[in-house]
Amino acid sequence: MGLSTDLLDVNNLPDAGNRFELGQVLGSGIFSNVYAAVDSESGKNVAIKIQNLNEFSVNEKDINEEYRILKDLSSHPNMLEFYGAYTNNNAVELWFVMEMCEGGTVVDLVNGLLLQNKKMKEEHIGYVLRELIKASCFLHENHVIHRDIRGSNVLLTKNGEVKLVDFGQARELKSPEYKANTGVGSPAWMAPEVILTENKDNSGEVPYYDQKIDVWAVGITAIELGDGKPPYLDMHPTRALFQIVRNPPPGLSKPSNWTQLFNDFIAECLEKNPDHRPCMEELLEHPFITQVSDNVQQEVKSVMSSIVDDVTSIRKPEVRIIKNGYLKVNQREAAKPMHLEDLAALKEVTEDTVLEELQNRHLNGLSYTFLGDVLLYMNPNRDEPLYEKKHHYRYQFKCRSDNAPHIFSVADAAYQDMLHHEQPQHILMAGETKSGKSLNYGKLVEHLVFLGEV
Repeated sequence: MGLSTDLLDVNNLPDAGNRFELGQVLGSGIFSNVYAAVDSESGKNVAIKIQNLNEFSVNEKDINEEYRILKDLSSHPNMLEFYGAYTNNNAVELWFVMEMCEGGTVVDLVNGLLLQNKKMKEEHIGYVLRELIKASCFLHENHVIHRDIRGSNVLLTKNGEVKLVDFGQARELKSPEYKANTGVGSPAWMAPEVILTENKDNSGEVPYYDQKIDVWAVGITAIELGDGKPPYLDMHPTRALFQIVRNPPPGLSKPSNWTQLFNDFIAECLEKNPDHRPCMEELLEHPFITQVSDNVQQEVKSVMSSIVDDVTSIRKPEVRIIKNGYLKVNQREAAKPMHLEDLAALKEVTEDTVLEELQNRHLNGLSYTFLGDVLLYMNPNRDEPLYEKKHHYRYQFKCRSDNAPHIFSVADAAYQDMLHHEQPQHILMAGETKSGKSLNYGKLVEHLVFLGEV
């Protein structure tokens, strides 16, 4: 099994012309927009993914892979029906025409319930995950890794059916034993082994990963459905990646509010060692999945009909890591290299690598940098909007790992340690003349006063 070898010939695609009447934007991604539309020939409501062909040469491999997956694998009940590829606007745009899912994303359902002070029921979560796993198993049987499984890529039809979408980052493996080594995906959902592809071991070999990265993403998606958001979502991507690799696997924010079966399912998915992590087919045999009853789809459909609020306005913007450690946040801006917040996370710590990273941060207006528990400050010799009231609230009673490098972060950590240990805390400040000691001393005291008044 696998995909056909057919590639997308953009020069010979039919022109969409006036066949499709575009409606509202259903979603905006990093590389494309998805529109609701009506096919004038069939009368069907469809969804059209539109991307700029001017970037085809840059994203040709990704676009070809997505086209082949849509064309060859759309027969599965948990995959979107694919109606064809077209060009439009004098061949400037590439259109993928697909099945319309009126229920929106499963994240929309979760957010709609949160607006009603409710959460998804466990059995409903189990149903969504079961159908997601079925789609993923089908991909894996055809030697395809999705590489971007998350709640916003899981859609619901008006009848409560579950569809896995967005294959822009997917890759076909040459065989079941073949592995990939490109660090790509959405930060909060990335498995540790994907992040580690940026690191070489002592032999100079690059780490590889396989289909089990999708199992990790299913586990993070399970947390997303339970808590309303995945772990590390509000964290800077570089800090999130550091935490994923260094910290124990995450779990539900309040595990006692959920059954042991649900907690165990997540723990199975989020085994950090991929050799010990189950494959996708094994997840179907987990009791949390097998206990899902046959009538749950109708229950989910009923819950969908109870959502009356417009949840599209509270969708969070996408953030995606693309190849070689570059970060792309929207369609307009070019991908930018990610800068480490903690020099202790450098792959190779030498004088040159430290100076290079500090210079890059300085050129990007980043004055503060962590080195483990030490905070470094490079005086920009200009006023910076880093100490406004919003910054005081941002660094208020947070975990050390949740804070970006800032003098307020040091103050917050010291204040919490003082309260917890009931002992005086000592902060040592050192530097050359005009290095910014007085400024930071003043800001440190200012934030400590703020924390004391809260």
